[in-house]
Amino acid sequence: MNNAGSYICRPRIRSPQDEACCIKMVLEVKPKTNISHVCPHKKDLTLGSIGDIYCPSLDCQSDVQSPEVTWYQNGRLLSEERSNRIQLGEIYDFHQGTYVCDYTQSDNSSSWTVRAVVQVRTIVKDTHVKPDILEPIVDTLEVELGKPLTLYCTARFGFQKDFKPVLRWYSKDSNQQLEILTSEGRSVQSTFEDEIVKCAAHLKEVTQRDLRKTFICFAQNSIGNTTQSIQLKEKKGVVFLYVLLGTVMTLAGMLMAGALLYMYWIEIVLLYRTYQRKDETLGDKKEFDAFISYAKWSPIESEAGSSLSEETLALNLFPEVLENKYGYTLFLLERDMAPGGVYAEDIVNIIKKSRRGIFILSPNYVNGPSVFELQAAVNLALNDQTLKLILIKFCPFQEPESLPHLVKKALRVLPTITWRGLKSVPSNSRFWTQMRYHMPVKNSKGFT
Repeated sequence: MNNAGSYICRPRIRSPQDEACCIKMVLEVKPKTNISHVCPHKKDLTLGSIGDIYCPSLDCQSDVQSPEVTWYQNGRLLSEERSNRIQLGEIYDFHQGTYVCDYTQSDNSSSWTVRAVVQVRTIVKDTHVKPDILEPIVDTLEVELGKPLTLYCTARFGFQKDFKPVLRWYSKDSNQQLEILTSEGRSVQSTFEDEIVKCAAHLKEVTQRDLRKTFICFAQNSIGNTTQSIQLKEKKGVVFLYVLLGTVMTLAGMLMAGALLYMYWIEIVLLYRTYQRKDETLGDKKEFDAFISYAKWSPIESEAGSSLSEETLALNLFPEVLENKYGYTLFLLERDMAPGGVYAEDIVNIIKKSRRGIFILSPNYVNGPSVFELQAAVNLALNDQTLKLILIKFCPFQEPESLPHLVKKALRVLPTITWRGLKSVPSNSRFWTQMRYHMPVKNSKGFT
């Protein structure tokens, strides 16, 4: 505080003719506060070049005249540097940072520490190319009329020490060029070598007039400018897309419904018959719902692929399910045929009195005498439309050469139900559902 006061500088007068010029300087000394604000000096160093740093208050003094200086980089003491200049050599990234230089200044009566701050930034050489537009990248943009729209203009600018980028949107209508009010460009990514800047143009509502305009993204630096034009196009594919999507979904629904109908058609028909309560047997003057024909001898029962024989199926299972549960009237030769008649005539008469003919096919059947019953039924069905024949494939077989031509043709065109062994035994199996589908419609108490 003793250094405060007025200082007067007056040169000596060597002769009476000399004029004296005095300079007065007032020095005010204030106590140091807790908050210190030092305005740093800034210095840019080009990567790859040779550079050095001077202590700002001593940069005009030679190394011989300058006092001893203490240097710090980012708070770290540089013990080897004691002069007012740091020779860095080739510049690298790690040279960037905050440098602080301290030295002691004194006069005859006192001394004090002088501190200066240098903010060093490592940079690359200024670019020599124009900006590169990153967005938009297409010439046309599909839009919806009446909807708001935001157009983005993004460009990459190479490094420049005095970086003053220009990025904006223009619209050109006929021969007039109008600037669009846009938000100011903002940096979205910055590196040593370049900087990406982005700006946006906002249209509150897309109109027909906008479709006739050309929108221009304009980017400029000190080297030159680059533009990218874009034309708005009305999006007509929206309605078409909805129509196409609706059509595809409708077709998919129809296919799925068709597949379900195909899989469960028999069940649907049976359900319809149940609620319709129609009886097609009324007034047809026939006694039996079905005549059952099977091989009367079966020496090798294992050929059927199960422990059940054709005779068991015909004499036990058919009456149990079709007669007892669903109320049909069946005719079985061994059970219902009166003895003493002529076999061929009796068969023909029974078939004429039946609405359906059920034929259990097996190797024993097609190679045995029972095939006569199928042949007789085919001949009768040609003249009687109320007589329908049902074939049951009890087990695989090969058609013998001696089989009548009419029977061979019938095996290819008549409805065939496959017996699947023990899986077909339960009354709720697929086999009995198919049988009910081909049987005549009856309004019976047992029919469910």
